Amino acid sequence: MTVADKDILAAIAAGTGCGLVIVDGAGLIEYWSPQLEVVSGLQADQVVGQPWSGLLLPSGFSEPGADDVASSDMVDAETALSGIAFYPEDSDAEESGGRRVGILRMTSQYVDNVEGFPFAVETAVGIPSRRAMFELVQSQIACRDRYQTPFALLFLRIKNYKTFVEVLGSEVWEITNRAIYDQLSSIIRMADSVGLYDESTFWVVLANSSLDGTKVAAEKIKRLGSTMKVDALDLFLSVAVAGVVAHPGDNCDIMVQRGLVQIEKALKSASGLVVTK
Repeated sequence: MTVADKDILAAIAAGTGCGLVIVDGAGLIEYWSPQLEVVSGLQADQVVGQPWSGLLLPSGFSEPGADDVASSDMVDAETALSGIAFYPEDSDAEESGGRRVGILRMTSQYVDNVEGFPFAVETAVGIPSRRAMFELVQSQIACRDRYQTPFALLFLRIKNYKTFVEVLGSEVWEITNRAIYDQLSSIIRMADSVGLYDESTFWVVLANSSLDGTKVAAEKIKRLGSTMKVDALDLFLSVAVAGVVAHPGDNCDIMVQRGLVQIEKALKSASGLVVTK
């Protein structure tokens, strides 16, 4: 594959918001787009020439702020990137074992018209992930630095999620998280974004939000979370909510860590709610 071919494919991937992989007739990877580099944590030169079947990725991928994953802790790419749909290069390619093009379409929330905005990933059930949160916070920091617009980051922690997982199982809990995500999405503004930080914690990025506005949003989210009930167990969610408003000089990692510290405080507080600058 020529450099010009790679440039054209990179432009297509960037323009469509898709990750692209090309697998030749022998099952070897010919092309690995920059978007898949971001998602998988593996650079193109690490995977080109390797067989697609059996390719292993770090189980935690390369989420910002995460420690390197031990080589023994790996996950099969076909499983981890199951959203990739493969198409034969021509009508006879599938039968003849010819080249295939794999397309990973993702629809995570992102900020329009932000130059260089990286590829954001979703969870298996279509919820914007921790990576999407990091990218959104980074873009908000850039906007704040340029235009002095405030913003905030909230976390909602489900305190009794282990009870649901132990009784219902992880798969049902994923479906429950999707229902919680849909409810949260319905009460935030169009400019705001929500996603899943981990299996028990949701994040919300509030655009152009002052401390007072953040408190109002946090209280609204806390009330909503506390009224949600999982019918299969006839049990309400027990939640804690914490929020932090961006400080001058904050970088992405610092702001996220401040938010995580506050959610731990909220878990221990009587109200279950902490919002601070």
